[in-house]
Amino acid sequence: MIDSAVPSPRRSRPRRLRIAAVTAAVAATLTPGLGLTGAADAHAAPSSVAVAAGPSAPTGTDVTYELDSFTATITWSGNARKNVTGYRVFRRPAGEGAPPAEVISGDAPLTATSFTDHPPADGATYAYWVRAVDRAGHESSDSAAVYVSTADATAPEAPTSLTAQGTTAGNTLRWTAPPGDWDHFEISSDPDTRPYPDEGATTTSFTAHTDLSAPTGVSVSYRVRAVDAAGNASAYTETVTVTRPEPVGPTPALVESQVIDGAAHLWWDVNSEMTNYYHVYRRSPGEQAWTLVGTPYAPSGSWVDPQPLSGYTNYYIVNVDDAGRESAPARTSVQP
Repeated sequence: MIDSAVPSPRRSRPRRLRIAAVTAAVAATLTPGLGLTGAADAHAAPSSVAVAAGPSAPTGTDVTYELDSFTATITWSGNARKNVTGYRVFRRPAGEGAPPAEVISGDAPLTATSFTDHPPADGATYAYWVRAVDRAGHESSDSAAVYVSTADATAPEAPTSLTAQGTTAGNTLRWTAPPGDWDHFEISSDPDTRPYPDEGATTTSFTAHTDLSAPTGVSVSYRVRAVDAAGNASAYTETVTVTRPEPVGPTPALVESQVIDGAAHLWWDVNSEMTNYYHVYRRSPGEQAWTLVGTPYAPSGSWVDPQPLSGYTNYYIVNVDDAGRESAPARTSVQP
């Protein structure tokens, strides 16, 4: 007989509840983002926290450029969403390798649907686009980009290291070209001696020039500036002053000039009256300045140019006395 007083076995609900509680605790420990510690479960489900989407990108982007003021005005259509509080305008130089875009509309979002920018007036092309911003600070994606080619109103940097040398053939100037954008150089001289500005400045695309018409025995001051293709002129260099000397003694008597094995050979009659040695000057194809290239001693009466000829080349030779004074030049030219 079964005693009905014997209590029935305990139900296992408390045990199941306790296990469930432990499982929940472990899950809480392993769930990212709850501020608890523990190793993350590689198979745990991703966080279900929703990320707010930004507003839609502005449309109807356009740009106009004013040549008189060098300004670009960007316009766009407003965003119809009520939570849009403003817009940001971005600018970036067009082309590969350009620097990153920058916000040009300021720190606070714009409430208007237009913005006027002053891009560098350097002749470059710039891209513009717009983003919408909502109350939470979320930005939209970029609008369609628009492009503007600016006017070139930026002058190049000034040339540097201007030097001058006076010879009996003329005054030779040399300088260093500036970096960046330049097209040619303008050479101006002291208005009291040779008023280039009144006659039109001498121009050259080289970094050296010989003023063949400089007066002898007169000090002339020169300065040089760079000019770009748009006509923007740099500041002038520092001024240099030089005097073309009066020639001394007889001019050398050139006998012959030939090209042998691609090199120029020059011969002249030796004058023992005043000559200690000679100076040989060369002007290579496309150059506008004479360069001292040889100093043969008097007894030689000949000279060979160590530089191979690259085209029609001019030379002149002068006698030089013990004081270093030069005679008038004797000119010749050769062609390979």
